[in-house]
Amino acid sequence: MRRSLKKAVPVLLLVCMCMSMTGCETLKKKFVKKHPQKKVTPVMYPQDYKGVYTNDVLYNNHFNYWRTWTEDLIDCLKTKGSSKREVLAATRAVEDLQRMQDLLNSPKKEDLEKYVKFYESVRKKVELGQPTDVQASRLVGDLDSRRRVIMRLFETKTVKPFIISEEESIKPLNTIEQTLPGK
Repeated sequence: MRRSLKKAVPVLLLVCMCMSMTGCETLKKKFVKKHPQKKVTPVMYPQDYKGVYTNDVLYNNHFNYWRTWTEDLIDCLKTKGSSKREVLAATRAVEDLQRMQDLLNSPKKEDLEKYVKFYESVRKKVELGQPTDVQASRLVGDLDSRRRVIMRLFETKTVKPFIISEEESIKPLNTIEQTLPGK
């Protein structure tokens, strides 16, 4: 038995060595040092996009943003959501109303002013802290009624003749849609 074991061990070692040297790649490729590939850095050229969207589209976007932020604020007040979320929603609603106002001509611009002031007062109330149940329900009622009035009076189709034309200058808009490339 020792004799057969002495003959079997070298044969097994030889078989193991042959198995380890064979594989998917050739023997030469196994022992050649592989150099890392050079990383190619992309070159970017900044472009200045001016006025990608028309004033009608910008007004419609801000109208939709305002509506969404108002609904979010109402939802937060009803469900006693996060106070930070309430402040964010109120602040963004005011900003979008102001942008809508910037895009309107004189008669409608003044009509929207009282709603902007109302939303600013709501924002100040929300910034003071989480309103009580009574205050929250009163705010929800006021916001809901004003939201319906604004949606009726200042919808894009309704105020289309009052949106300033492209030739007139407006305050620069610091919104993301101004930075997006054209189609």
